[in-house]
Amino acid sequence: MRVIDMEDIIHAMNHETQFVLRCEEVYHDKISAAAGTILSALPKKPFVALTGPSGSGKTTTAMRLKAYLENLGVHVCLLSMDNFFLPLDQRPPEATDWESPYCVNRPLLIETIERLANGETVQVPWYDFKANTTGGYTEMAGSRDGIIIAEGIHMLNPLIFDEIRDRATGVYVAPRTRIITPSDQIVKPEQVRVARRMIRDYHGRGKSLRETIERAQSVDRGEQQYIAPNKPNASIHIDTFHDYELCILARDLRELPQFAAELDDAFVEAHGLSVLMDVVQSLPALQTNFVPKDSLVREFVGGSCFQY
Repeated sequence: MRVIDMEDIIHAMNHETQFVLRCEEVYHDKISAAAGTILSALPKKPFVALTGPSGSGKTTTAMRLKAYLENLGVHVCLLSMDNFFLPLDQRPPEATDWESPYCVNRPLLIETIERLANGETVQVPWYDFKANTTGGYTEMAGSRDGIIIAEGIHMLNPLIFDEIRDRATGVYVAPRTRIITPSDQIVKPEQVRVARRMIRDYHGRGKSLRETIERAQSVDRGEQQYIAPNKPNASIHIDTFHDYELCILARDLRELPQFAAELDDAFVEAHGLSVLMDVVQSLPALQTNFVPKDSLVREFVGGSCFQY
């Protein structure tokens, strides 16, 4: 677990453009290293199973890996496990909540991966979360010489991963950095993920800040039950924390009209987020426009060149 000092972040913000670009270069190097490991496993392992908890940045990481590999001339198919959710009326009794791997049409997901690897053109489903059913299909062409990246919270779960284990490289992504405050308190990675989700879900999913925080307990329970135990299936681990990101998350949260009204001290304390909110209130706001369009941070604050 990496640890950094909040005072170092504040000092680096004196030159915020250089700070942002330096952090982005660090993450680019992580993508490059992961791509090198994946390529070195070919042709034995043409599959990449990429996972991480909610708010980890796994979608952008998968897209960045795809773009990097394609720039090297590799044919890449990218699948999102979320599009393979079963319609509500087709889910088995074991699918007790959205965090359960039994919510996924696992046979169809594995079949799609196999057919793409065989060079077939397949109809990939997309899931309509408003109607809670499969909304349609998108055509995707496979390649016998390509790489198939499948990302989602259950991609390293044995119910899925065991079907492709001998041919897949496992990747686990999540913030893994702790921030020490001047009063020697700790902002934990799961709190960073809550801050990311508050902004993303407010702007992109119509959720109030309170709704996101209240659902965090269920999300964390699902992570401990279904995701964290499968970390050993990953041979690549990527810390998705960007040292400058709390400054942009803090700025965006403070600018929301509902921030002060919804997040009173009693509510914040009851949900274990007092340290995070103290940091949000005290960090300098990031003003630079030089956050790259493909930055993982933009998955949560907007302005990305990727479609989510």
